[in-house]
Amino acid sequence: MLFVLLFMAKPCSASSGDLTDEDFSKETRFILYLMGRGDLDESLFLIDRLEPSGMHQADSLSYLGGWVLYMQQRLEESASRLLNVSETSPFYHKSRFFGAYNLAHTGNTSQASAELSAIRVGGGSMHEAMRDFQMGGVALLERDFGTYEHYQQGFSGSYHVMAREESQMRLHYDKLRDNPPRSAFVGGLLSAAVPGLGRVYAGKAPEGIVSFLYVAAMGLVSYDIYRGRGAQSPCFVISATTTGIFYIGNIAGSAAAVRRSNEEFRHEINQRILFDMHIPLRNAFN
Repeated sequence: MLFVLLFMAKPCSASSGDLTDEDFSKETRFILYLMGRGDLDESLFLIDRLEPSGMHQADSLSYLGGWVLYMQQRLEESASRLLNVSETSPFYHKSRFFGAYNLAHTGNTSQASAELSAIRVGGGSMHEAMRDFQMGGVALLERDFGTYEHYQQGFSGSYHVMAREESQMRLHYDKLRDNPPRSAFVGGLLSAAVPGLGRVYAGKAPEGIVSFLYVAAMGLVSYDIYRGRGAQSPCFVISATTTGIFYIGNIAGSAAAVRRSNEEFRHEINQRILFDMHIPLRNAFN
């Protein structure tokens, strides 16, 4: 209700399309107040209601709208607005770097790389070092080791805002290079030879042991029935069929375990890469 009363009290110039700088400043201060309170939906509503007069105001609204959406974790929409901020804005570098990061976080690494490449930076500046670092992170997300090695050459450790994360990124590179994805086919083949061995290969030894015990136990029961009642016994046929089903399931399950293990590893290290890309941005621009 408080917001409704405040909103109704706002001057009509908020939507007139010819906002003076003084009126625009009042509007943005109120928006920043709402953002500080955590009233993000209301903030975005007011941002979208304003009609900017000139590039400066348009840049400010693009930045504010992008930042509100970033705070709401609506990263694709946030990137779209942040990347509209022009080079003349004091928010240019922050908007561009966070916009590209948002794209990388949503999996759009090719566009993130393109946006990073297009950022205007000064030679030997912190912004140039930040761009190299972010480009290296995107290259690792794409598993493009050659491109990462190229950008890693710019990791100097000279800027405290990203020195630790540069070291972390090198560790991520080493881990990815030394742990290529396992083969689901090999996992299935191993479990065909020794039940459960494919799951051990996938890094899931407890599951492999359980799988081996199940198949081995079923096999022993079938063998015991065979010795006592013969191959024509209905009990043996049922038991052998069940054992075969468990055995085939063990092979398929091992292949699935390898794929699941690869996906878990991929997701975990991607999250660490994104985390280490994010920290320097917060350190440098907040």
